[in-house]
Amino acid sequence: MSQVIIFGNGLVASLAHFYLTHDSEHEVVAFTVDRTHVGDATLFDLPVVPFDEVVERYPPDQFRMFVAVGYGRMNKFRQERYEQSKALGYELISYVSSKASTWPGAMIGDNCFIMENNVIQPFTRIGNDVIMWSGSHVAHESTIRDHCFISSHVVVSGMVTIEENCFIGVNATIRDQVTIARECVIGAGVVVRKSTQEREVYAATRPELLRITSDRLPSV
Repeated sequence: MSQVIIFGNGLVASLAHFYLTHDSEHEVVAFTVDRTHVGDATLFDLPVVPFDEVVERYPPDQFRMFVAVGYGRMNKFRQERYEQSKALGYELISYVSSKASTWPGAMIGDNCFIMENNVIQPFTRIGNDVIMWSGSHVAHESTIRDHCFISSHVVVSGMVTIEENCFIGVNATIRDQVTIARECVIGAGVVVRKSTQEREVYAATRPELLRITSDRLPSV
């Protein structure tokens, strides 16, 4: 068992605390955030420590770190705190749910947060600092590079590459042998059939509102 400090005090940090507490060998002992965002002094009865004091109070030779924040600025805020934590000497843990499906030899980097019901097939590579919400599928020989956020129920087909700092929305589908270039946003429900260019943003077609109410639909 290792003792862990979570960077963050928002939704992702709260979920990280829950998952680590109930489904890991790690013990969360404190939270840390930038001094301007400390707010309440405790969270889940644990201290919230300014980041500029964390080394003094929780030295990196005795504690590990988990950076648990969302996809702000194309995941770059999380990336910055990830890199700062490593520069301070912290080892960053990863969490892979016991309810996720992985195979021997799975290549998963540090500071990853992989929730339940994700399917990660053989010969895939998950980089550092990747968040995978619940219920997604990453097929064989695909690669998700560093600092990405994969929402729920995403389908990544075989031999796909997702470059750094991408956001993939709920229910998006990426066909096989496609490359998603760095810093792309793939919106909810989008189907990507060809490779993208850097910083492109894709949105699904809006649903059509029919000029009929549900009580007037023809019977089957």
